[in-house]
Amino acid sequence: MSDLESPPPPEPGPEPGPAANAPLPVLHIEDDFVAVSKPSGLLVHRDEHHPDAPAALQIVRDQTGRHLYPFHRLDRATSGILLFAFSSAAAAALQASLAAPDADKQYMALLRWPGSNRELGDAWTCDRALHDEKDIAREARTDFALVQAFHRCALVECRIHSGRYHQIRRHANHSGRHVLGDTTHGKGRINAAFRERYGLTRLFLHLQRVRLRHPSGGQPLEITDPMPKELTSVLDRLRAEDAPRCPPSPS
Repeated sequence: MSDLESPPPPEPGPEPGPAANAPLPVLHIEDDFVAVSKPSGLLVHRDEHHPDAPAALQIVRDQTGRHLYPFHRLDRATSGILLFAFSSAAAAALQASLAAPDADKQYMALLRWPGSNRELGDAWTCDRALHDEKDIAREARTDFALVQAFHRCALVECRIHSGRYHQIRRHANHSGRHVLGDTTHGKGRINAAFRERYGLTRLFLHLQRVRLRHPSGGQPLEITDPMPKELTSVLDRLRAEDAPRCPPSPS
């Protein structure tokens, strides 16, 4: 499934949402396109299931005062870098740049660790085909690499080489290491435990870096979006819990 195809029906359960129609932080803007930081819970664009919900397309359109052309998407629950073009030609050029072999989209995720398949090790690839909404198997590949391990979970860097619906979440689940906070492909009992102990109230998946060739000049372009506070606070709690305790002072 490409980035612009219609997704399946919405997943069940409540979605955390930002303040309605709040302006989005602009990460990069040029004559041809704009990059913004999308919060978890915000739709990229309205659809038949959410005809009146706040959506990034309408918010950024009003912010910039220009017509927008979407050419890639983020799941509603995922936060991070979202790009819009200001013309159809720019959208096509940017989509081609993102699909080039040297382009890179780096996501950060908190996964169950070590999970049910310990033979995977600290770096692995899942290339299991994923079925689309018409039940057609589509090629997909996700590379995973450990960044920091904690008790029962780990911060993992994820890089995708295709754009299937819920690709990272589904490939993580197939690997026995689901994304924490995932109400569709994860484990409700574990999600509840992390919500209570570490304050994780959303999907821990964030697109923090995009590298591509500039669609006009071809020079390297890098856009970054640091993880939001609701995710870094979870990591802070995990690191504090894993920190070695100081020995008692001698009496």
